Amino acid sequence: MTLPQNPDQPHESQPPPLIDERVIGDLVTAVEAHLPAMMEQLADFIGKTAPRVSARERQRLRGRLKRKMRALIPAFAELQAVGAAPDSAEKWDKVKTAIRGILIELAAPPRIRKSPDVDRLDWFVAMAAKATNLPRGAWVRQPPYLAARAHLWNTLISVYRKVPSAAVQAVLDAWAADNDHSRYVHSVRLLTVAAGRFRPKPPQRISDQAAVDLQNEYLRAANVFEQQLRLLTCLTRIEPGKAKPWSYWQQQNLNNLMGMASGHNDLRQLISVLDRHVRNALTHGPPVIERAARRCQFWDRDVCVTWSWEEYFHNTRALTLTVLGCANFGSFRQLIDVQILARALAPDLRVEP
Repeated sequence: MTLPQNPDQPHESQPPPLIDERVIGDLVTAVEAHLPAMMEQLADFIGKTAPRVSARERQRLRGRLKRKMRALIPAFAELQAVGAAPDSAEKWDKVKTAIRGILIELAAPPRIRKSPDVDRLDWFVAMAAKATNLPRGAWVRQPPYLAARAHLWNTLISVYRKVPSAAVQAVLDAWAADNDHSRYVHSVRLLTVAAGRFRPKPPQRISDQAAVDLQNEYLRAANVFEQQLRLLTCLTRIEPGKAKPWSYWQQQNLNNLMGMASGHNDLRQLISVLDRHVRNALTHGPPVIERAARRCQFWDRDVCVTWSWEEYFHNTRALTLTVLGCANFGSFRQLIDVQILARALAPDLRVEP
């Protein structure tokens, strides 16, 4: 809804002043001051040590930032100029053009900027899609991992089709503020590192060490999967104007989450890899292993789940690979957001008469 215009306000306002060098300098100084912290956070996220930034590299960065800001001044000035104008198709076209110019200047490689189709932002979508490529390792070709990625993508698409982006972002902000979020990120990183050392087949000899390793892996993967399921179930059950606070979802146990997730086609496929009774049994101790029969019994109170030794191995590995597949949530969501942004900012293709 457009607010009525103030009758005392002149219809033609003076163009806003251009951003001066002091503003550019202050922005560059702020970025430079926060650079070490940003690099440490990024390095911690990928499990590496932040590299040292030399004084020469800092000077080069400062020069590049200044050149970028000077190049972006006309676009920022255009946005300021059209901000007070009445809503119209022409105003929206100018806003889109200005934002596209900023995005192209900040992100597009030099060869892309010379392309006649640079405004369509296909290159921007392609850049975001690269983050969703399969990582290296033999484990990424395993069916449970590939199936989890497919079900995760379908789940996110179903969410974005019915839920506004702002509602999705509100849930993600609440999740990021949760105390368990940092532990989740750390656990996923450790699982990703461990995946490189996965054995392709179950050990032939049933040893106590092998049993302990499987128990630890199943419990670790189940705990991470519960956190992923809490977020995904929350997103799939958002109702306009009736969204439950994140505190409600924090209180839901695994049994409740699996019950709610079973109503969604793709989430139902994801939760099929987790046996709640096995998880509960392993929480209280290792399974009863019959070495001669190569069989394991998982007792959850009065419920007993029986797996062969090979099933124990493959079911554990399937759960871990599903967790790793669902860890693509961030890159998948970013790709969807970029696709939405690219469609919104794409120039209108008007057919000339």
